[in-house]
Amino acid sequence: MKRGGIKLKIITPIVLLMVVFAVLALLRTGFIISDVLDHYRQDIIRQDKHRISMSLKGKKNIKDIIDTLKTILDETYYKYRVVSKNRILYESAGFPLSIYTGKSGFLRDKKKNDLIGFKYRIKNTDDDIIVFRSIPLTIKLEKDLGSTLTIYSLSVVLMIISLLLIMKRNFVNPIRNIITKINKGECAQPVNIKEIDNLIEVINDALATVELKKQQMEILHNIAVSLNKDMTFDEIMDTILERSRVLIDANLSAFALYDEEGRFKTLRVYGLDGRRVFQRIGHLPEGRGILELMKLSLVPVRINDLEHHPAFSGSFPEGHPVIKNFIGYPIYSSTGKPLGALYFANKRNGEFTEEDERTLMAIASDTAVAIQRVRELEEIRRFKKIMESAFDIIVITDSEGKIRYVNNAFQSLTGYSREEVLGVSPAILKSGLHEDDFYKELWETITSGRVWKGEFINKKKDGELYIASAAIYPLFSEKGEITHFVSIQRDITEEKKLYEQLLRAQKMEAIGTLAGGIAHDFNNILSAILGYAEILKEELGGNHKLSKAVNIIENSAQRGSDLARQILNITRKEKMELKVININRIINDSLEVLKRSIPKDIELDISLQEGLPPVKADPTQMQQMIMNLAINARDAMSTGGKLTISTSKVGNENGAANDLVSDNGYIKISVSDTGTGIEKDMQTKIFDPFFTTKERGSGTGLGLYIVHSIVTNHGGYINLYSEPGKGTRFNIYLPVYHGKVESEDRDYKLDDLKGAGLILVIDDELEIRELTKDILCPLGYDVIAAHNGSEGLRIFRQRRKEISLVILDMIMPKMNGAEVFQRLKNIDDRVKVLLSSGYSHEGLAGINELIKSGVRGFIQKPFTRKTLARKIKEILSEK
Repeated sequence: MKRGGIKLKIITPIVLLMVVFAVLALLRTGFIISDVLDHYRQDIIRQDKHRISMSLKGKKNIKDIIDTLKTILDETYYKYRVVSKNRILYESAGFPLSIYTGKSGFLRDKKKNDLIGFKYRIKNTDDDIIVFRSIPLTIKLEKDLGSTLTIYSLSVVLMIISLLLIMKRNFVNPIRNIITKINKGECAQPVNIKEIDNLIEVINDALATVELKKQQMEILHNIAVSLNKDMTFDEIMDTILERSRVLIDANLSAFALYDEEGRFKTLRVYGLDGRRVFQRIGHLPEGRGILELMKLSLVPVRINDLEHHPAFSGSFPEGHPVIKNFIGYPIYSSTGKPLGALYFANKRNGEFTEEDERTLMAIASDTAVAIQRVRELEEIRRFKKIMESAFDIIVITDSEGKIRYVNNAFQSLTGYSREEVLGVSPAILKSGLHEDDFYKELWETITSGRVWKGEFINKKKDGELYIASAAIYPLFSEKGEITHFVSIQRDITEEKKLYEQLLRAQKMEAIGTLAGGIAHDFNNILSAILGYAEILKEELGGNHKLSKAVNIIENSAQRGSDLARQILNITRKEKMELKVININRIINDSLEVLKRSIPKDIELDISLQEGLPPVKADPTQMQQMIMNLAINARDAMSTGGKLTISTSKVGNENGAANDLVSDNGYIKISVSDTGTGIEKDMQTKIFDPFFTTKERGSGTGLGLYIVHSIVTNHGGYINLYSEPGKGTRFNIYLPVYHGKVESEDRDYKLDDLKGAGLILVIDDELEIRELTKDILCPLGYDVIAAHNGSEGLRIFRQRRKEISLVILDMIMPKMNGAEVFQRLKNIDDRVKVLLSSGYSHEGLAGINELIKSGVRGFIQKPFTRKTLARKIKEILSEK
């Protein structure tokens, strides 16, 4: 809507009204005077007509008429014409030539305005008399009227001009000055016009109020802007207290922050040295009295006479400033929880007002937002620190799957920096080992709003693979739309390896249990074979034709016994029988068996360095290690080739790569072939249990694993070098041992093994019972046998005084050896018991406890006559 000024809205309408009024008044006056003159003229003409009529009464002669007219009409004032049938009969001098009929019905002369005429028809004739006459009085009146109207008009104009000047001076100019002052933001000055001065006073008060409001709004705005800056809680509170104290015009401002129980946790004061005050007082306010009222209030608390308020305690603590008036307002969180309160005291000018309350409420609202914002920022920083410090990988992507955040764990594990992956798809980590359907199912799950859990095989920046256990879940906006995806991943590569090792260990334990049982039974069988072979050898003598066959039987049985013991050692990790040995002798002892195991199209090349220092090792395991490597080499050369076994002494530097140090150097054993070789990706798995490259059914996958275990258990290490199509070489390094090579046990004569006494043999194997009898009876012992624990206990009860020794099998049905031993002890606490088993001393649980409980010894099956007889003599010789 278009707005007008004072001129348009006030002055112009007044002037127009005055002009209209003046014009109307002038016109009205003219009309009145014109009507009066017309009536006057009509009366004069009416008199003239009457006079002419009376004078011409009865006269019909034109000449008489004219003469009469000349007599009665003074030509000084009258001009007349006599017309008969449109023919002028007579015309006085000066008769008007231009005649017209005026608006009043009078005849007028166009050239002379002072003449006025009329037409008179002579009675009973066709003659007309046209008379014009001059009326001086009317002429004068008309002239006077014109002058009067002119003067009146000028007066009106002068009056309007005067009015305009007066209005401009006393109204327009003051208004303009007021407007100018207002536009400049200044107060207008009085003009000594009561009404306008009243208006100026109202306007000045309004301007002052607006200016105050403006300052308040600016301060509130500055507070709000400051609160959005990255500031600490203390900095925010200082900003609020400093600026709001000016806004409310108070000497003191304070903010109290509550703890979870509503007690004062922090109190910040502005307007005095709060630290010094607190030091004098010695503690924070307890929140009683006025402050308690403040805590319970939902609206601003305004007290303008604090000392006389009912809630005042009556006195201030020593050192506390005197408070005259007070205003405060609680601050609440968005959930309605009280956070603290704002306080102002000692108004500088007057008392606190409702306007101060409204201002305080606005400040409190900003303060509440600021406090929550600071706490949220602190929580965000805390969570960010947690995320950055987390061991697990955290990846955040947008709804399109582009990476927007990764933590330090991601960078450490993958090798990619944060800058390299921001805005990039996580597909950068793809290893290529997952099918497309895997990723399709993942994407469909999370985009449908569900959580996906699973495992990734990912690729690091350097190409190394790792396994990650991951959970990916979507984040939603308030509208329920997916905005981001969060992936939490844990590197479980080592856990997977440990799990695989656990599975292998469980497999090995299962195999060990199976193999142990088989080895135990095998040892029982071998006990009879080895024992009777020894008896035959003794009976036949060295020159008998069957001596060779007996020797072969004995040696084979011994090797079978060693193999069974090795199975127990490897699968159950039992204690090795370490001896100081010469590794060349072990290799030479294996050659006979090795040659029979290798086809003729494979050339065997043995290169053993002379004078090698000894090593401390289990001879049987060393022999098994050589055989396993040789058998593997044989299988790799299906079309023939060359198998080389060599030994040498090397320096300590050969252990550096494996973090091993031997003060005396190493004995290096090399087993190489010219076979098919091993692919590079297979070489890292070659020592894993059950791993084999052979066809199904052609290998167990335990050969190299056993070799690696043997070498490691002896404090050495093994290296592999292989090229596909060229061959493979295994280098074994065993630490040198300074000591003498142990000699073989000397042969005992038969008399050295003889003894005496009654021996009770308790064993569930008939062959073992009979062998024991056949071994011990020729040596002078009496032997009685029992096939189970119950029978053995019965016999021992009957003949315990005669029985010198009990040979007790550990593994028997119904009642095992440990239970039988305890019952034997109950019968006779001094009983001498020698335990025997197909398991070794370390391989059978409970033997050590039994020895501590009184068992005198242990012998492992298969045993020889010499080992059994020596063990019996040792026990019987004990007191």
